[in-house]
Amino acid sequence: MISVGRTAAVTLVLAAIAAAAPFAPGTRFGMVGLDYHWSGGAIYSYRPDSAYVCVDPLFRVGVLVTRNLALGADLALFRTFPRHGDIFPRTPIFAFGPVATWFPAHSNGIQAYATAGAGVAHSFGVYGGWRFRLSVGALFDAGIPVTFGPEIGWFADGMRVPGYAGPPHQAAYWLSGSSFFIGVRLSDLRL
Repeated sequence: MISVGRTAAVTLVLAAIAAAAPFAPGTRFGMVGLDYHWSGGAIYSYRPDSAYVCVDPLFRVGVLVTRNLALGADLALFRTFPRHGDIFPRTPIFAFGPVATWFPAHSNGIQAYATAGAGVAHSFGVYGGWRFRLSVGALFDAGIPVTFGPEIGWFADGMRVPGYAGPPHQAAYWLSGSSFFIGVRLSDLRL
């Protein structure tokens, strides 16, 4: 089986190379946003999940490789904002990986898009796994330096959770779940 850590390192190196490469002006873009999600499955039934708000940030970078296709990377955080207490001593779980974004022709200041991606997910010191994500959205040009709009989609998570089987054995098992989300995006993508 492929190591989650090695996969994350390779994805990070490729994203850094893409971000530093000299692409033509207007072919690179960044996107930030917040997602509100409804989740189900064993992975989300942990008691600690109820201590967090169901709103999580997303960061996306991309490079247009053709007129209608961009390749890039997503960084999604979850268990980010606690319902009570201080946010700063907490470390969120993250999912990071490559994403492809397809842009059909835009019209009347609206740019529709669809994304598909997969990545590694990691919680520091506890577990690691995978995330698969599909979404559609639209960006609106309001004459300001950024475009904004909604995005809706679905993601599925699979996490390898350590367990204890008695000395000297330590067992691990896989949990899965999926979520539907609706979010808002800000981008510097020019229409």
